Amino acid sequence: MRPLPQLDRFVMREVAGPAALGFVTYTFLLMMRGIFGLMEQVFVRGVAAGDAVELLGATVPQVVVLTIPMSYLFGVLLAMGRMNAENEIIAFHAAGLSTVRLLRPVVVLSLVMFGLSAFLTLEVIPGTARHLRELKTRIFASAKSLGRIEPRVFHEGFPNLLLYVKDVDTPSGYWRDVLLHDRSVPGEERLTVARRGRLVTDVEREAGLGGRELEDAESGEPWLLLEDATTYDFDPRNPATLRVNDNQRQLHKLFPKTRGTSSYRPGAREQETLELIEIVRSGGASLGAGDGGRGEEQRASQLRAAGLELHKRLAIPCACAVFALLAVPLGVGSRSGGRGRGFILSISVVLVYYVAFNHGELLAMEGRVPVWFGVWLPNIALTLLALLLMRRMGRWLGERYGGERWYLRMWRRFKEWRTGRRLQSLQDHRGGAPLTGSLPISVQRRRYAIRFPALLDRYVMRRLLAPLTIVVASTAALYIVVDLTDHVDEIGRNDAPLDVVLAYYWNLIPQVVLDVTPLGLLISVLVLLSVLERRKELTALKAAGLSLYRLMVPVLLIAGAASVGLWLLEESVVPASNREATRLLDTIKGRERTRSYQATDRQWLLSRDGTALYNFLRYDVDSQTVIRFTLYRFSESMELRFHLFAEEVRYVNGSWMASKGWFREIFPDGGDRFKEIAGSVDAGIPESPGYFGQEYRQPGEMSQGQLRTYIAELEDSGYRPVKLVVRWHQKLAYPLTACIMVFLALPFGLNLGGRRVSVMQGVAIALGLGIGYYLLNMGLSKMGEAGLLPPVVGGWAPTVLAMLFAVNRLTTLRT
Repeated sequence: MRPLPQLDRFVMREVAGPAALGFVTYTFLLMMRGIFGLMEQVFVRGVAAGDAVELLGATVPQVVVLTIPMSYLFGVLLAMGRMNAENEIIAFHAAGLSTVRLLRPVVVLSLVMFGLSAFLTLEVIPGTARHLRELKTRIFASAKSLGRIEPRVFHEGFPNLLLYVKDVDTPSGYWRDVLLHDRSVPGEERLTVARRGRLVTDVEREAGLGGRELEDAESGEPWLLLEDATTYDFDPRNPATLRVNDNQRQLHKLFPKTRGTSSYRPGAREQETLELIEIVRSGGASLGAGDGGRGEEQRASQLRAAGLELHKRLAIPCACAVFALLAVPLGVGSRSGGRGRGFILSISVVLVYYVAFNHGELLAMEGRVPVWFGVWLPNIALTLLALLLMRRMGRWLGERYGGERWYLRMWRRFKEWRTGRRLQSLQDHRGGAPLTGSLPISVQRRRYAIRFPALLDRYVMRRLLAPLTIVVASTAALYIVVDLTDHVDEIGRNDAPLDVVLAYYWNLIPQVVLDVTPLGLLISVLVLLSVLERRKELTALKAAGLSLYRLMVPVLLIAGAASVGLWLLEESVVPASNREATRLLDTIKGRERTRSYQATDRQWLLSRDGTALYNFLRYDVDSQTVIRFTLYRFSESMELRFHLFAEEVRYVNGSWMASKGWFREIFPDGGDRFKEIAGSVDAGIPESPGYFGQEYRQPGEMSQGQLRTYIAELEDSGYRPVKLVVRWHQKLAYPLTACIMVFLALPFGLNLGGRRVSVMQGVAIALGLGIGYYLLNMGLSKMGEAGLLPPVVGGWAPTVLAMLFAVNRLTTLRT
């Protein structure tokens, strides 16, 4: 006797294959944006590849712990659905085995998944959370995330500093004609113009400077070195005062160091499990005594947070066992024998589980329910539901059959009556000619003609659309679940309304559908072709004289329709939904609307001729008025010659009129003339109102035409938007990805080296091809954004290379 009988090993093998594929697929889809960010960190921001990989690896356990229960549910459902479709469960019954017997291998395997998840939540995630925080701090402090300083681009990544470089000498790394605007000192404004500049880390060696200000400079800390610099100090409270300093060399600290000592107390997520147990066991005594009522309230809140985190580390791994108990009746109970119905139900269950889990966490955080109840309620409820479904699991197979229900009997009789009425109506319409029974009625009524789509086309389309819908819907649901888990703390802390949360996730769905549809189409095509090959339907088509190229026609039609749909979605729906999602996310996070969603928040602009710099608080589109406007005009040698400030500048009769302010002229000999604006004067701005009134949006919040116009506007303003140019090309190329994925799937699904492929092998091939294409797309696009490739190459190269590879594979196809 073996520890595991043959039946248990068989069921485990059936479950392990799709579970592993589901795990890799969902983990990659959820990590896709993280991988995209990794490429940006390496190619654009200059972060070392090792640090970027380490940063990405630290986030993997937090994603994996959520995808393990989901993928195991996926595997059990697919295994039970396949066994149900091929009548293997009926064979078990014929051998005297109950359906409940299938639970044992599923539960045993779920215990393994539980152990792995528990190890991650109890041991790995606390350490990786601390390591992730320390790694981000180290990368930021070492200036590795500063990236390449591009010429004619405004850089606002430094606290209270604006950096602008007119030109870069690539061999030496020096910048020429540097402008630095500093507001780090409250109540003061400082503008520095330098002939040359660069970033240095070893200050005393590279800059040759020292002194008291460098005593606490840490090794590797970034400093900005400016040479042949002139600094203009302005006092907004006393604008008539101007101080000018000339220096051969200047040093500017980019990241101010906080004075004094500070202590950091790790959050509940970063604490070890034994520390949480001690906090809960001692009733929060280890947190320290509270200072008055507020201190006691804070300690109670920390105690709830510790208990909540401890229960979560146990409840999430238990979801593997709960999902396993629920997956067996869902998979076996599908009368149609298909996988789609049970799988869609499983996605709904996962979504309901995590929504209930997060809602219970919110209630527990606020103290409305006990901590254990808020965390464990979804597990308890789904376990009871699973036990109820198990009791009814095998009735349709003949176990404990209780007879036909009265309402089902009435519905069956109604359908029979309706069918008889239709037949009678058809017979009357044909002039009373009886319909014989020698041939089916549908064949007697058929009019033979060449038409499209034919029966074969409709059959293939139906078989293709079902898995495509399942993949897209499941991925969107999983993304929402993970995003909700990330933001549940902010939702509870800021008391975000339910309608705001629901509206936020509703507006996220179009972008998720846009991202996953091409990969879903690839998986769906390979699943379809694998099933057709396994059931010998491809052989039957060839025997009927039909080429496999004819089979491709409906598939390519769906791919073309998907490309058109993606383009329409990207142009009409996604921009507006992304803007609304960004606004709602700010509300959820409790952030003030520091950015304007109706007008520009580009507070710095360069004039079209490149001689003036504009700074303003806000632009009112309706009244064509710029609020709190500042103008700096320079000579050809980047010396400040004119400085104007006005509370508002209004566009009147073709001119910009400044009021309530002052201006200063600075002469070449160093003298200056200051004058207050008594009434209204011409500010001398040649640009039209449209130059200031462009709406600021992210690339994902604009259509192709809007992005093209915005790029032209930025180029006229002195920006060099290489990243936006690459994104514009990607907007043109991305809808074609649906067709690319189909062309990749066809040769591998129809003739994989002359061997037959199973459904799981087809999905594995789809996953490998899709991951390869997406990684290629990410890498080349980020290289284009970093200037290592031309923007058109970074945007179009992945599409062209994938198409050439697919066409090459199609030439080897035996049709």
